[in-house]
Amino acid sequence: MMRRRKTVKAPQAARVPPPRAGTALVKPSRAPPAITRLFLYVQAGGRCEFDNCNEYLLEHAPTGSPGNFAEQAHIWAFREGGPRGRGNGRPKNLHGLRNLMLLCKACHHRVDTEPQVFTVEVLRKFKKDHEDRIHGLTGLSKDRDTVPLVLKGLIAGRVMDISDDDMQRAVAPNYLRLREKIEIDLTHHRDSADPSYWTSAKTTIDEGLQQLSRIKPRGNRSSHVSIFALAAIPVLAYLGSKLSDKVRVDLYQRHRNPESWNWHEGQGNARFALGKISQGHGPTGLAINVSGTIPMEAIKATADESTLYELRVSGQEPTPLVLNTREDLTRFVTAYVRALETIRAAHPGLELLHVFPAVPAPVAISLGRHILPKVGPRLLIYDHDKRSGSIFPILTVG
Repeated sequence: MMRRRKTVKAPQAARVPPPRAGTALVKPSRAPPAITRLFLYVQAGGRCEFDNCNEYLLEHAPTGSPGNFAEQAHIWAFREGGPRGRGNGRPKNLHGLRNLMLLCKACHHRVDTEPQVFTVEVLRKFKKDHEDRIHGLTGLSKDRDTVPLVLKGLIAGRVMDISDDDMQRAVAPNYLRLREKIEIDLTHHRDSADPSYWTSAKTTIDEGLQQLSRIKPRGNRSSHVSIFALAAIPVLAYLGSKLSDKVRVDLYQRHRNPESWNWHEGQGNARFALGKISQGHGPTGLAINVSGTIPMEAIKATADESTLYELRVSGQEPTPLVLNTREDLTRFVTAYVRALETIRAAHPGLELLHVFPAVPAPVAISLGRHILPKVGPRLLIYDHDKRSGSIFPILTVG
C-alpha cells in the first residue's frame, strides 16, 4: 500500500490584532536605512556639507584617531513640530537621500536653532554645491602624461646625450608622450661672444616653443612639460623667460653622484642668502653663485663702479653638487624672487639688472621664468668664458 505524502503548507503570517485602546504605538525610527547612510557618506566625501565648513568627520581632529563624528541631519524636519517641519513640499519619505545632509555637530545645532535663516532651499543649495564639488574632484583622473622638452647645446665643446630611458626614469610615475617630444638642438654652433650665435639660439628656441603651443592636452587637463636641458646659461635663461605661465613645468637636473636625471629623495640642505658686496654709481648687478663662483675681479673689470649684490648658497661652498632635490630648487626660486624684490625696492625705477650667474641648468631656466612680472627689471645675462677668464654680456631677457 502506497503512503500518501503530506503537503506541508507555508506558515501563515500571524495576524496582528489591532492595538487595544490605550496601547502605546511603536515610534518610527529616526535613523535612515544603512544603505541610505552609505550613499550619504560617499556623496558628501565624509565631510560636513554646511557651506564653507568642510570638516572631515571620520577622524578626531585634535588627535587624528579614526572615528565617526558625523550626524545625519534632516532638511525637512523628522517631526512636524521640528525646525522646517511644516510647509508645502514636505516629502513622504523623510529618510530619502534628497532630504538628508551630513553635518558636524556644531553645524547641525546651528541649522536647527536658526531655521528661519537655514531654510529648506538654503540647505538644499548647500547640499547640492558640496556634493557636486565632491563628485567633480573625485572624478578627476591623475594627470600622469607629460611632454618631454629636450634642449641640447655644447658643454665644454661636447654634446651631452639625454636618452628617453633616462628621462622616463626621472619622471616616473608620470609617463612621457614621446611622440610629441620636442628637441631643441643648439649643437650646430659653438657658443661664443659672437652675437650671431645667440641670435640663432633664440630663434631655434622660439621655433621649438611654437611646436609646444600646438600640442593639445588630453581631455580637460592642462598642459604639462618636463624639461631636460644642457646648454649655456644665457640660452637657458631665455628659454625660461619664454615659457608660458599657462603650462605646468617640471625642471630636471643632471646629477653626477650618482649619474642620473632623477631628483634625490628628501628635503635637501641647500639654503641661499643675499648680500650686498659693493656700492657704486654705475649699473646694478647681481652675482648668483650656486654651482660655482664668478671671480669678483672679472665682474669689476666688466662692470666697474657698479652696485653689486650676491645671491649664493650658504653654509657650503658653491659646487655642482649643491642642487640635489626639488625642494632645493624651490628654496632657490623663493630666495631669488625675494632678492629681485629687495633690489627693486632699493633702486626705484631700475630697468636693467646685470646678472652674473654660475648656476646649474634648472636654476638658469628659473632665472628667466621667475622675473617679476610687469614690474621688472629686465635681466642682462652675462656668460663666463672659463678659457679666457673673461665675462661678456650676452642677451637680455624679460
